Amino acid sequence: MLSLEEYRVVFETAPDGCVIVDAEGIIRELNPQIESLFGWEQDELIGQAIEVLVPEAQRQAHEEYRTGFSASPRSRPMGIQHDLTGLRKNGSTFPLEVSLSPWKSPSGDLRVICAVRDVTERRRLRYFSKGALLATEEERQRIARELHDDTAQRLATLVLRMREVRDEELGETERQSLLDDIREDIIEAADGVRRIASGLRPPELGEIGLAAALGAYVRSLREGTGFQIQVELDHVDPFLDLDERLVIYRVVQEALSNVIRHADVNSARLRVGIDADSVFAEVSDKGKGFVTGETSESGGGLGLLGMRERSSLIGARLTIESAPGEGTRIRIDVSVASREG
Repeated sequence: MLSLEEYRVVFETAPDGCVIVDAEGIIRELNPQIESLFGWEQDELIGQAIEVLVPEAQRQAHEEYRTGFSASPRSRPMGIQHDLTGLRKNGSTFPLEVSLSPWKSPSGDLRVICAVRDVTERRRLRYFSKGALLATEEERQRIARELHDDTAQRLATLVLRMREVRDEELGETERQSLLDDIREDIIEAADGVRRIASGLRPPELGEIGLAAALGAYVRSLREGTGFQIQVELDHVDPFLDLDERLVIYRVVQEALSNVIRHADVNSARLRVGIDADSVFAEVSDKGKGFVTGETSESGGGLGLLGMRERSSLIGARLTIESAPGEGTRIRIDVSVASREG
């Protein structure tokens, strides 16, 4: 059997935060992980109601639940109740899971051990996974529409026009004119297929580099939407492998797409270059901006989550700066300190 001191060590070194409250919800004890999670010191929390760790808007509901639990205490493992929120000392919030284990003290008083776990990362990954599935399905639908509405229709028209070529009543001049038209239609259909393939994975990345691929993408945006993009593209390929080029390309692609869809402006700026010991790509605009941090916590901002996930895959640093009415700047930095160009 463990000694009292050994039990104390287990309590203090547990990977999850642990806080012990009485039947009235007053904090009696807590471990260092609670201090780390919520930003309070131990002596600041002991003696306070547990609701100090709950956002004000949720405190009444939490008190009602706690009263009901004290009347009929039972063990509740993590994951039974979802969408719980913790409040840090600095006023910020974070999603958490809590398990409850009631027990009687030697004096017979009710005590409840609350194990607390920060699930920010898990929720972020859940939102990203859900968004990735939706984005994949939307991309499939987009490609299907393009193939059906453009390529398939063109090919069907070409079949009909080829039948016209066989018409024996056509004169040589008319036949030649028709063949010229068919040739132009074939070229346009081939261009459409290349455009779709390029959107899936730009061939320029491996053939002539990141700057060329981004330049081609910017030109396609200008031609397709009229959106203006000021570009400064340095030759950075000697410092990057193909995976890093692809991640930078996708981050820029998503950032520009967000500007067009959400910033309420008709222009942006794209810079790619080398700064100190990193290769960077930066997209900035002077649009309406947004409150950073809110989108990921609410489950929105899946494009931003995608950028973060892609950046983390190659160990890059992603910086997102924005504020309402002050525009947005998104930058990815890939460290190249130990490489030679």
